Amino acid sequence: MTSVRQRGALDVAVFALAAGLAALVVAAAMGPRSLPLSRDPLDLEALRTLGLRLDRLGRSDEADQVLSFVGRRTWRDGPTQVWLMRRRLAQDRFEEAFESADSLLRRDAEETTRPALFALFVAAAEHDDARAALTTRLAAAPWWRADFLQTLGARADVAGARTVFAALAAGPTPPAPAEYGPFINRLVSERDYVEALSAWRQIARKAGTEGLRDGAFSGVSDHTPFTWSAAEGVGGASAAAPSPDGSAIRTLRVDYDGYASPLMPAQLLVPGPERYVVTWRERIDPPGSERLFWRVRCADSGQVLARAPAVDSGFAAPSVWRAKSMDVQPPSVGCAGQWLELATAAGERREAVTAWFADFQMRPGP
Repeated sequence: MTSVRQRGALDVAVFALAAGLAALVVAAAMGPRSLPLSRDPLDLEALRTLGLRLDRLGRSDEADQVLSFVGRRTWRDGPTQVWLMRRRLAQDRFEEAFESADSLLRRDAEETTRPALFALFVAAAEHDDARAALTTRLAAAPWWRADFLQTLGARADVAGARTVFAALAAGPTPPAPAEYGPFINRLVSERDYVEALSAWRQIARKAGTEGLRDGAFSGVSDHTPFTWSAAEGVGGASAAAPSPDGSAIRTLRVDYDGYASPLMPAQLLVPGPERYVVTWRERIDPPGSERLFWRVRCADSGQVLARAPAVDSGFAAPSVWRAKSMDVQPPSVGCAGQWLELATAAGERREAVTAWFADFQMRPGP
């Protein structure tokens, strides 16, 4: 059942929409292009003018009949669709209202009505009765969907937005990473790491991914913190790549100039307060360089919980794989999110190195 708060939020959005589009309706009702109805009973422009004038005279039911007739015969008449949308919203006929809103967005090449219509849809996501109609409209994948879902994820009530994303994820047109990414990143930026991981698993359909994810580097990043990020900035580059020894395993290859301070690959863990161990294998060329190391750091405070020795092949020639591990004991409070990240130890001069990492795993600590 719709709450008073939800109804109020939707009404505010409808009022803002009416204010933003009122000029369009008035211009259509009063414009000089109106034709006498008697000349052509099926002249849609004249019928629209008649319907709008009936509405101004308070004869809303008659206006509804006339404008519904026009709307059934063309979705391109903006003033008619605006009127029908407002009327159907007032009647809680949301599917029909959003059909009119869709028609307005499809013909809005200059995006003049988009802010008002997107605000209406955001309010609908928080409205129990309107949300199902909104999801149905989005499941049809209109061309404006990606832009709206980014707006929804950034601005809507978290519960309403998650419900819409989850419904789409369970339907025929699941949201793409570019559509759900802003919502997940918003939750992370608000430090709601547990909710962010739960929402990501539900929306991205990543069951069984509570701990470390894609330790074999076989997947593709969706540009949320719950998949591996790529190196960013001058002096660093990274990519999933075959093993340099010709084996079938997949690796993370990192190239670093040994001097700059780029961001290196990382992912966000939400392990809880229990102790855990991260293990992996690594190798580096040329041998002996100590410019890269892995660590686990609290997302909130920046406190380093564990740091592995620098990547170092022990001056072996040729380079060999070495097993590494970190034992992590998170604080009981204040550290729900933890970054597993590759960090740099910049030198005073450039010393280019290439490192490979493979077989990341996470298990309960001793």
